[in-house]
This record gives sequence, C-alpha cells and structure tokens, in this order.
Amino acid sequence: MVENVQKEMASGTYDERSITVLEGLQAVRQNPAMYIGGTGSAGLHHLVYEVIDNAVDEALAGECDTINVTLGVDGSCKIRDNGRGIPVGPMKHENPTLNGKPALEVVMTVLNSGGKFDNSSYKVSGGLHGLGVSIVNALSGWLRAEVQRDGRRHVMHFEKGVPTHPMQVHEGMDRRGTTLEFKPDQAVFPDCDFKFETLQNRLRELAYLNSGLRILLTDDRTGKEAEFFYEDGLIDYCRHLANGAEPLHRDVILIRGTEEGSGLAAEVALLFTDNYSENIVCFANNINNIHGGVHLSALKSAISRVAGNYSKKNNLIKGNTAVTGDDWREGLTGIVSVKVREPQFEAQTKVKLLNPEVESYVLQLVNEGLANYFEENPTEAKRIVQKGIQAAQAREAARKARDLARKSALSSGGLPGKLWDCKSKDPDNSEVYLVEGDSAGGIAKQGRDQKIQAILPLKGKILNVEKARIDKMLSHEEITKMIGAIGCGIGKDDFDLDKCRYGKIIIMTDADVDGSHIRTLLLTFLFRHMRPLIEAGKIYVAQPPLYQVKKGKNEEYVLDDRTLNRKLSEIGLKNTKLVVREEDGQERVIEGEALKDLLLHLGALDVQSKVLERYGLRLQSLMRMYKPAPTGLPKIVTYIHRSGLDEPEVKFLYSEEDLEVLRESESQKHGEVELIETRNVILAPPESDAQDNVLPVRIVYREMAECRALDETLANIEKAGLPLHDLFLKREELVTGELPPAKYLLRTGEDNEVDLDNLTDVATSVRDLGRSGLTIKRFKGLGEMNKDELWETTMDPEKRTLLRVVVSEDADDLEQVELDAREADRIFRVLMGDSVEQRRQFIEDNATNVKNLDV
Repeated sequence: MVENVQKEMASGTYDERSITVLEGLQAVRQNPAMYIGGTGSAGLHHLVYEVIDNAVDEALAGECDTINVTLGVDGSCKIRDNGRGIPVGPMKHENPTLNGKPALEVVMTVLNSGGKFDNSSYKVSGGLHGLGVSIVNALSGWLRAEVQRDGRRHVMHFEKGVPTHPMQVHEGMDRRGTTLEFKPDQAVFPDCDFKFETLQNRLRELAYLNSGLRILLTDDRTGKEAEFFYEDGLIDYCRHLANGAEPLHRDVILIRGTEEGSGLAAEVALLFTDNYSENIVCFANNINNIHGGVHLSALKSAISRVAGNYSKKNNLIKGNTAVTGDDWREGLTGIVSVKVREPQFEAQTKVKLLNPEVESYVLQLVNEGLANYFEENPTEAKRIVQKGIQAAQAREAARKARDLARKSALSSGGLPGKLWDCKSKDPDNSEVYLVEGDSAGGIAKQGRDQKIQAILPLKGKILNVEKARIDKMLSHEEITKMIGAIGCGIGKDDFDLDKCRYGKIIIMTDADVDGSHIRTLLLTFLFRHMRPLIEAGKIYVAQPPLYQVKKGKNEEYVLDDRTLNRKLSEIGLKNTKLVVREEDGQERVIEGEALKDLLLHLGALDVQSKVLERYGLRLQSLMRMYKPAPTGLPKIVTYIHRSGLDEPEVKFLYSEEDLEVLRESESQKHGEVELIETRNVILAPPESDAQDNVLPVRIVYREMAECRALDETLANIEKAGLPLHDLFLKREELVTGELPPAKYLLRTGEDNEVDLDNLTDVATSVRDLGRSGLTIKRFKGLGEMNKDELWETTMDPEKRTLLRVVVSEDADDLEQVELDAREADRIFRVLMGDSVEQRRQFIEDNATNVKNLDV
C-alpha cells in the first residue's frame, strides 16, 4: 500500500482514491506478521496458543478443568474445552453492523472484541487484547466453531475469516464448552505442519502452572498421545526441571501468598540440588517472562540475603571466602509465578515484568518464607549454605586453573600439538573437525582441504562435564585441547565469541553406539560451557553415509533408510511405465512426472491408512462406503451400546448432522441417549444398575479427521484417471488354475514386465525394480572409508550433509527457545547425570523414537 501511495504521489494523482480501507479481518491477512510475529513455524504454532490461552483463562476463572488438543491427519488442529462456552446471544451495540449479530460471530470476525477488557468476567488473564481467535480465523483456510451452552449446540463455519452461513443451533449434548477446529491457510504459511514436540513442551508447562487442569494432546498423524495433569503444579514442575540432579533437601520449598485488596498473588518453588548450573523460570499470569523482571530480581536478592544472614549467624564461612549471589544459587531450580491484575511488560513480547509493587511483595514474601524454612529445617539449611560456600571455593580454584592454562598456552605457542590447523586465518571461511580417534583423524587429515579445514583428533571418551566442576574439567587434556583450538575461552566471565577461530565446529564420530556416546559427551561440554557457540549457529554434526550403493562402475552414497527408499524409487522409475489395460483391449500408459506424482499419492495413502489401522479400521472396508465428492469417506464412526447386547452396533456417518439424526432416532426408539466422544473405542455395553433399571443407550463416537486427508488423496488418484475400486483389486484364479491377465503392469524396456495385482502394489514394485542389480554396502564407522571416500561423502563442502545443532528449531519465537533450552538442560542432566533410575526411565520412554541404532 505504501508503494502504491508513493507512485500516486509521484504521478501527481494522490487524492481520496489513493486511500484503501481494509475491512474486517483483511488487515490481518494483508500483514500477518504484525499480529503473530511471522508466518514461519513460530507464527503457525502461535495460532494454537491463541486458542489454548482462551481455554486456560477459563481454567483461571474456575470454569474449566479439561482441554483436548488434536492434530488431524489433514493438517488441522482441534481444541476443545469444557468451559462456559463463548457467548452466542445477539449483540446489543451502537454500531448497526454489529447490533443483533451473534456474539460468537463478532468474537470470531471482529478485532478487539472479547470478554477481558474489564475485570468482571476474568480477574486475571494472559490475553488482554481481544485479538486471539479472530486472528486464528483470519489466517485459516477454514475454521469450525462449536459452542455448547444452555443445553444447545451452536455451530458456525468460516473460510479465510468469512462466515459461510449464519450460526446454526441444534439440540445440545450433555456437556458444555467451546470447540474450535481450524486448518491454517497454505497461502499464508509456507509450512503448515504442526510439531507435536513443540506443542507438547508448551502444554506441559501450562498444566504445571495451573494445578488441577488436565490437558490432552493427540497426534492422529503418528498415533502419539500425551496427557498432562498435576495436582501440585509448581512442585511437580520444579522436580521436572531438576530431573537428573540430586536434591539437597527432600521436599520442594513452596512459598505462596496473596495480597488482599490489590489481588496480587505469588507462588515460589525452590529446589537446591548438587548440580552446578542455576535454572530459574519466571511467569506473570501464565506468561513466561524470558528476561525475568522485578519478580526475578526480588527472588535473587531474597535468597542471597537469607543465605548470607544464616551463614553469618551460624559462623559457617571460614577464612577470606567471598560468596556471591551466583554461588548461593548454584544448583538451584526455581520457579516464581505471579498473578497481577494489570501487568506491565517491557514490550509487547512480554519478556520482562516491570510492576514495582510485585518486586517489593515477592522480596518480602521470599525473605520471610525462606528464613522460616531455614530455621525450621537446620540440617537442610546447613547443607544448602555449605553448597554455596563450596561453589565460591570452586570458583576461585577455577580462576587459578584458567590463569594456569593461559600461561601454559602462551609458553607452548597457544595451540594444542595434535591440532592439524588450516592455512586460512579468516574465521568465517574456516572450519575445524572434532574427530573420534587418531585413526579416523589421520584419514580426515589426508582427505581434507588444507586451506579451510582443520582437524583435531580426540582420544577416547572425554570427561563427562555434567558430573564435574570446572576446576576438574580444566585438568582434562582432551577438553583443554578443544578450548585451545576453538580459542574463545569458556565460562560466563571469560568467554568471547569474537575470538572463535572457526566459523564451523563440526563433530565427526562413528554411527555406532560408542560414536553416539562421544557425540553426546561433546555436546554436553559445548552446551554447558560454550553455549553461545550453539546459539550463534557454529556447531554442526557431520553426517557420514550409512550406505554405499553400486551398480556396475557407478556408485553413490546414501545417508539413511528413508533416502535409500527414495533412491530406489528414483532408479526404479527410470525407463519404467505403468501400463493400464482397458476393457476394450487398449493400453494406457502413465510415465514420467505423472507416474512420479502417482507414487507420491500412493505413498500418502499408505501412511494415512496406517493411521486408521491403529483404531481397528481398514481403508479397504471404508472404501465400500465412499461417495463421490464432496462427500467422500465417512467422517464419524459410532458404536451404539444398548442394554442386552453383547456387542455394540457399528455405524459410519458422514457429518455431525447425521450424528444428530442418529441420536434423535435412538431417543425415539429407546428413550434416554448418552452421547460420548472418545479418542479410543469403548466396547463395554451398558449394564443394569442395582435396581435392574436399564441404563441409557450409549453412543460412543470418534471423529475420523484422517478421512478428510484420505478424501484429498483419493481425489488426486481419480484425477490421474484411475478408478478407486482398483486400489484393492484381486486377480481370482480361473477354472484352469491360471491367473487372468493383470490390469496393471510395470514395463521396463520392451520385454521386461511385472504384473501387479492392484494399484497399491505400484510403489513397492517400483522399489524392487530399483533394487535389481544393485550392491548395497552398509558402513559402520569412519575407519572403513579411505581418504577419498571420506572427502567425497562427509567433508566436501559441495556434496556433504551437515546437521546444525540448535537449542530450538523456532529461533524466531523467544518463548519457545527458552522453553526448549530448559528441556535440553533437563535432558542433558538426566542422560549425563548420576541418577541411573531416571536415565533408565528416559530411555524406556523414548525407545520407540530411536532410528538406525547400530549395536
């Protein structure tokens, strides 16, 4: 718009015709970044958080205790709560365009509309701007809103923020609440793929912060499920964040208080551990204040004051040891959460809380609460204080060790002897490989580009720095070699990113268990002591190939199994045609890009049908009920339980209207009907109660969102001119015992033909053709390659694949980065700490996620 105005002004025709007014939600669609921060991954997930925040606000008001979040196979997201439900009555407003409209429609289509602009409906709220759900609506390809309140079900559908029809009112179900289901607009978001792990971390945090709130996350694409419910929210959260460390006291120290009149409330959870890093998290009205603010500074001041006073009173500090606030907080996991009626933040991003009254209140609250704890628990208090004194002594020992290391480096020329450095002195155009073992290091040295690539071989497994203080770490030879080679120092006081000698620091280890362990040890060291290198994007992991594929004199290197399958399909497609024998005897040929697209659609069909199988449903059976577009496959499966029946009656429905008709029909025939939505099928029939009264008919139903994605895939197969009933075609034997001619076959060259039973055999048969004549070798270690192979596959900048190590994939979302960093901190502590039980539990919980484990 600015550009157009400039052109108008330049041409001398800048008048009232040059002014554009964006009606309704068009302003949001015109500039989405202004409302959600961007259209990348962070902006995409922000849509989900906007809806969830509204449900959490209902929980804060005491009106909601369950939130369900479901990721659909079709790329949609559904959020349902059991709160009061968005108001639906007609608006009374001085604006004639709003007056008389249902409140639901106004909330969904008008910016700055909502129930949080005063304190009558919500005493405390995270979202105060009235933008949330209307923005989600504006940026969705479609959105469906359903509100259950006052015994009725109110439904509206929208496309790109515009209602497709007036609000519909149906007879209600036996529940209340709001359900919003939406699919992000692909024209707005380049990548519309919701990430289960990203949502899981955020939802877990919300459940911790809101004791008694149950949040369920289901991913229909993969079958993953997660449920979060914590009766002792902050206490459970504190233990979760400290997972892997050994506590210095048995119970989490919980301090809470409320100030009458102002409505100010604070809750603080503290757990001092034997760990060496501090981890304090701050919230205001459930909003994560990444940069802290007044409540953080108050907490730190109070801890220093109480610990300092206790140590002096009990004469625990000997000699000239100077203990700082950082020392007192070494190993502390802490959470401070405040509720404020009118929070003041540093910026719209809400990263820092500024309310001065919060600082004085939290300072007084923690001073009193922690001092009381120390007096009532002298053994634990002494242990906590002595940990701080030991931290001060270790800090002084580490300073001396660093000074000694600097002098040693200066006297020996500054660089470790085993470093084969590169010729370039330009950090932006040079890189260093941290290589597992002298043998692989020697091969890498011979195969490298000496101008830009340095090699530092590391002997054996380095020290596990998670279990060692910095003074012990600085005496470990392999670690000091790395510190000297990289050149930027370590620790908060000495680290200088500008002194880093290389633009890329690349970890190169074998693809076996030992290699994975060495890689984890190196990443632990870098995360704990050189984390700015990770945040600056300088740490990488080399990706040696898993396979060598040879055919005659030609050879290729393949990274993993998925890439191998894709490669086999590419080879199998060369000079291959799919031949369709029509009923009239003619042959139709599908080849080139058309055949490649068909393989993609058949692959998607296979993935989506496996989702159905997890619920005991088969696509082949559902296809018998397929109706021409736009109806497609059934979207709801129902299990009707009636008294006296051992098994439920199963019915498939195409819409919610069909479900309403079914319920009404059962009600007329059998009386009371209980309607239950479930993620899993409940097969137990109703039973008579103690007085032999027949219980209501129970209709258990599950929405099959995956069928919407299947409809789209099936439509693409039909566009290729292939009948859908041929997907599961069978070739029945003739009376002679022979099979009839196949309708589908793959033809390569003139004489080579492969008969197919049906369309679903195409993808597998193409891969089998690609595998023919190939020799596939699987590598286990770097030492199995010669210098040329290592260069070509792993070190050549033009051909290699590197994985960049990041704290969070959503670098533009500050809150998500902070949340992911805390989770990374916890996982390092669990995997590399002393708690064998917690490590075993972590491995058991995540065993199904392991890929390409080579033992």
